[in-house]
Amino acid sequence: MSTQQRGASSKIQSSLRTESMAYPSSATANLISKAQYYARRYDKTLMVIAGVLLFGLLLAATSSPSSSMKGVGVLRGSKPSYFGGAVRLGYFFPEDAVNKKENKFYFAAVTDLDELSKVETEKKPTFRSILMPGTLTQLVKDNGKVTYSIDMDMANPRELITKHNEAGRGAEFSELQLFQNRLYTFDDRTGDVFEILNKPDGTSSFVVPRFVITEGDGETDKGMKWEWATVKNNELYMGSMGKAFTAADGTVLNRNNLYVAILNSRGELRRENWASHYDVVRQAVGAMDPGYVIMEACLWSDYLHKWIFLPRRISTEQYNDVKDEKKGANKLVMVDASFRNPTVVNIAMEDMNPLKGFSSFAFVPGTKDRHAIALRSVEEDCAIDDGDCKQRSYCLVFDVMTGEVLSPEIEIEGGHKYEGVEFVNINTKPPAV
Repeated sequence: MSTQQRGASSKIQSSLRTESMAYPSSATANLISKAQYYARRYDKTLMVIAGVLLFGLLLAATSSPSSSMKGVGVLRGSKPSYFGGAVRLGYFFPEDAVNKKENKFYFAAVTDLDELSKVETEKKPTFRSILMPGTLTQLVKDNGKVTYSIDMDMANPRELITKHNEAGRGAEFSELQLFQNRLYTFDDRTGDVFEILNKPDGTSSFVVPRFVITEGDGETDKGMKWEWATVKNNELYMGSMGKAFTAADGTVLNRNNLYVAILNSRGELRRENWASHYDVVRQAVGAMDPGYVIMEACLWSDYLHKWIFLPRRISTEQYNDVKDEKKGANKLVMVDASFRNPTVVNIAMEDMNPLKGFSSFAFVPGTKDRHAIALRSVEEDCAIDDGDCKQRSYCLVFDVMTGEVLSPEIEIEGGHKYEGVEFVNINTKPPAV
């Protein structure tokens, strides 16, 4: 190569090197270049992927669990959505049921009137339940002994009206339970779980169905026969009477009432077969086959770390509709979380009328679950013809650990059967939406 050619080549290479300074030849530069190339080539695909990722992030944000269960997003409309599809946060706070200055506790009781729930004056099937407020006053004597007095506010009952029914039966509410600051009641005919809400002034209430739950393992078309409900580990446990459904001769037709339904804080439902759990209670009170236990009152105690069962009826004999009315019990059964080591406590009732049986109870606030208010209910001559049926309910307070009765047992006026009780201030005004 001539000197002139070498000089020209050198100038060309120098020129190429000078121009390449604007495009670094490092590995990073190569990656950037490739990224730009693929971005131009697959721009539509990348946009789709980015959109999917963004949608996923929005979905996760709107469905993530929180104490309020608030969700605002593409799947729930433009307005806030809360547990069970409600438009407000729960507003029945447990602390509002306590008046520390006057040693008073506010509570409410709800009726299950059975076939008497039907409102005969309405053209369309309409059903009612009574929500009755009450006040529990704690009395402390000079020696430190605690007793209670119970007052029902009979002048201010509230009617809960619904048209939801199963085969012409409805509003047969068998329990009251606070969960996430919401007040729930449970229809033992339809399987509906209703939320009790207040009108703006707080002086009247109404019910809204939040969930409809069928009995057994869930693959049935009959509503769950609710009898009790409680909260454990921020989940709502809902149970039935704990007895298999039998024919007149004792033949077992199904065991659907041995299942328990559980709602978590996100409104997700699961079921558990509690046949073996109920058997622990039955064995503790000596009511194995052909005997039985009718369970209408059960609570989990966070303080005692135990399940507390308060059977309505206990029998050592085969079930019979007529005889069952007089199998009222006065026993409490405590069992640990694993359903072992049951303990039986006798409630020291002065009146051992076998027609009376426990239908609900609630722990008195501030007593670490040592004291409980309870309902005892009566259904007399109801087995054959509801036209002759006589209903009534009683209320008392007792010591969970010893069975000592801490108040006079009062009869709730009106001749109605109350099956749910909870400490709640039902005069609470709802917040604005």
